[in-house]
Amino acid sequence: MFKNVPLIAARAALALGAGWTVVDGSKSQDRSALPRADVRLRGAAKSSSSGPGVVLAAGYVLTLCVKRSSSQFAQLDESCDALIAKLHNWRPEGAGYRLVLESIADVDFLDAELFGYEFTFSLIKQMDGCDED
Repeated sequence: MFKNVPLIAARAALALGAGWTVVDGSKSQDRSALPRADVRLRGAAKSSSSGPGVVLAAGYVLTLCVKRSSSQFAQLDESCDALIAKLHNWRPEGAGYRLVLESIADVDFLDAELFGYEFTFSLIKQMDGCDED
């Protein structure tokens, strides 16, 4: 599941284009660079199970952050459209299923000068467990 984080971040960087800092938490970073996008694996929930198999829905969160200004709000709206166009229904390399947009919510940052959106995507992963008697 973690292997998809840098793949999602790379695709997000293509969608957002120059000027955006896109990170995935895998290395040290300067969090003051704006505008920025941050991609993380939130976790996985069991979708179903049958016998030794289990189906998980991995949750990936992509957070966009800009400094509050009228021009940045326009840039944020354009970025939302671009992200959905590039990520929703996209199949990461090696994945058996497609990435699905689950929700978009505004983010309440501690710094009142910042504004952003949090996109939540899910990706189904089927895994096999122990099949011993």
